[in-house]
Amino acid sequence: GENMSTCFLFGHANTPRSAYPALVEAIENEISKGTKIFYVGYHGNFDRMAIAALRLAKQKHDIVAALVLPYHPAAYHIEKPDGFDMILYPPLESVPPKYALVRANQYMVRTSGNIICYVRHFGNSRNLLEYAQRHCSSITNIS
Repeated sequence: GENMSTCFLFGHANTPRSAYPALVEAIENEISKGTKIFYVGYHGNFDRMAIAALRLAKQKHDIVAALVLPYHPAAYHIEKPDGFDMILYPPLESVPPKYALVRANQYMVRTSGNIICYVRHFGNSRNLLEYAQRHCSSITNIS
């Protein structure tokens, strides 16, 4: 990743609720290191927990929380979560929809300085972690 003041969060859609305290702690740790902008998707348990944890962090810290949309907002309407600052649509216009999520995630990994993830088993999140290990020096896997 490039920008050390940014963090992208991702994890398995079936991440257990028990991971939430570690997620809150990992976000606090990133903030203490100077991370200002946090990006997260909206696809499963991990993303829901990350949205909640970022909302909590925003009550105490001056950070930016952004929802990442892999599909163009005009084609796929998603409400911005309460307390979030912005929606980010990565530049993916030429990518077929079935690849859009993977490509959006790879783009976020490449352009973010820090990663917080929950990755235990095989699947898209494991593939993305392996991709992140080639592109990003600061990775916190809370699993």
